[in-house]
Amino acid sequence: MNFKTFFNENTFTLLDGAMGTQLYSKGISKGHCYDELNISMPEVVLDIHREYLDAGASILTTNTFGANRSVLEDYYDLAGKTKEINYYGARLAKRAAKDKAFVAGSIGPITRPLDKDKKLSASDIREIIREQLEGLMEGGVDLILFETFASLDELLLGIDTARKFDSNLFIIAAMTYPSNGLTLFGKTPYEVSFKLDKTTAQVIGANCGTGPQSILEAVKKMGSVSEKELIAMPNAGLAQFSQGKFYYPSNPDYFARYGKKYLENGIKVLGGCCGTTPDYIRHLHSSLEGLSPRSRRLKSVSIQERGEVRKEPVITSPLQKLLQSGSAIALEVDPPKDPDFDKFFKSIEPYTSHVDIINVSDSPMAKPRMSPIAAGKLLKDRLHREIIIHYTARDRNILGIQSDLLGASALGLENFLLLGGDPPSIGDYPFATGVYDLTSGGLVEMLDSLNHGTDILGNPVGKQTGFFIGIGMGFGAGGNVDLDSVHRKLKSGAHFVITQPVFDISRCRKTLEALKASGVTILISILPLISGRNAEYLHYEVPGISVPAEFLKRMEGKRGREGEKEGAAIARRIVRELEPYSDGILFMPPMGKYRLLDDVLS
Repeated sequence: MNFKTFFNENTFTLLDGAMGTQLYSKGISKGHCYDELNISMPEVVLDIHREYLDAGASILTTNTFGANRSVLEDYYDLAGKTKEINYYGARLAKRAAKDKAFVAGSIGPITRPLDKDKKLSASDIREIIREQLEGLMEGGVDLILFETFASLDELLLGIDTARKFDSNLFIIAAMTYPSNGLTLFGKTPYEVSFKLDKTTAQVIGANCGTGPQSILEAVKKMGSVSEKELIAMPNAGLAQFSQGKFYYPSNPDYFARYGKKYLENGIKVLGGCCGTTPDYIRHLHSSLEGLSPRSRRLKSVSIQERGEVRKEPVITSPLQKLLQSGSAIALEVDPPKDPDFDKFFKSIEPYTSHVDIINVSDSPMAKPRMSPIAAGKLLKDRLHREIIIHYTARDRNILGIQSDLLGASALGLENFLLLGGDPPSIGDYPFATGVYDLTSGGLVEMLDSLNHGTDILGNPVGKQTGFFIGIGMGFGAGGNVDLDSVHRKLKSGAHFVITQPVFDISRCRKTLEALKASGVTILISILPLISGRNAEYLHYEVPGISVPAEFLKRMEGKRGREGEKEGAAIARRIVRELEPYSDGILFMPPMGKYRLLDDVLS
């Protein structure tokens, strides 16, 4: 009997539960490629399939959720084994199923919502899915399950690719709704179902999410506007992390009760996702025995494509006008290493009368200091100057970044310099984890999105922010600059550029001249040399900084006050010669020597 006949002859169909949860419970860490276990640890995967078969599942799902070339290449360097992993994933499930169950080839999403640096075309995605299909079909799967898709467009491509691959293929398609009943990109179950109803997938629905309740509500809505059969595969509930491990609620009885509710709402295909185990499927199987799904009634729902939700940015920061004057002076300060802000403030206050702007660094050299947002707010309240907050991608994930930014906006902090951040390995805690969920370019996109009134995925957040966005620009070997990267960030929403410290006037002039001619607002960073040893250290040991031979010779053998005076004279020359190509200077006091600002400005 083929699966299509089985499906039509049975009142409902029961899938298995989570594969990843079971592998994790057997001590396999989350850093391991679970799909690759089809090759390296086949008996472990086979045992899990058998446990689900014994629990009553009539469909076993292959251990191939992430086994596409894109994921295998980017995260595990296993792209060359794509077809092999899928083939053996199918063979293991078939071996466990024997003649007692059918096998669904699991295909998960190809792209990641925030992976902005990797651009895949529709044809790229089709080819990636086709390769996975080849391995699964050669391995003998009976049907294909597209699951946990966040992008409706990608799911539609997947269904179409599978149908063209095999016109008789049985296809199940499931979206995920993790955010208040919406997809990650803000689509409602009605919108999704309306589009999926026009495809050749035989079954549509939802999986993953937050638990049985939210999946029921989403699939009910999908079923109200489509006559296709429905699938529901919820998580066990919300995950928690405790004592170094992830845990899900253990509630198989509750899960089984919702299985009955799924049937009562006309859902024919049931199973489990994250956190569910063979015990969940066993309870579900026993509680549903002898029951049938109720018939559904379609209802008239007005479905409108969501219009443009992005608002026009409104940038009101006084810094914008200040930089337009062409003669702004900024001072960079490092927040204190302790909570004694008053002591820190007294150390910098005498030198702030010379400057228009205070730049507040974000734990430079990966050495922890007071939050730049907290320090920046205190400085703004006391000095009534424009504040630029340095903000790195190093220490915070996307949740923390958006939380910080919304708080900063509420505090009236509008000016940000966005940076990657020095890696923890060079700092006080080399064992700390560098997060880097976003690149510096990704940070620009996030702030620009908030300026348009949306999050980085395009979902409305309410009141828009008014961030004035700056980016850093380094000079590589020979004064070379990745201008393409600079222009990409400017195009993504950045408003101004702050350079790394400039020493090599002749090599940097051409780049600065080109940027200035194209209308880019630029602050040039000035870091006075203070000794011959200091000059050599910067030239030979600090990436991105090149001190010309002339300046190295001038600083040779000098130290103390003599070195400081010579360094200030060099700094004045740099300012003088590059002034036509800048809108101001940023003074970076070496080793906290703020008094050198007087020497440079004199």
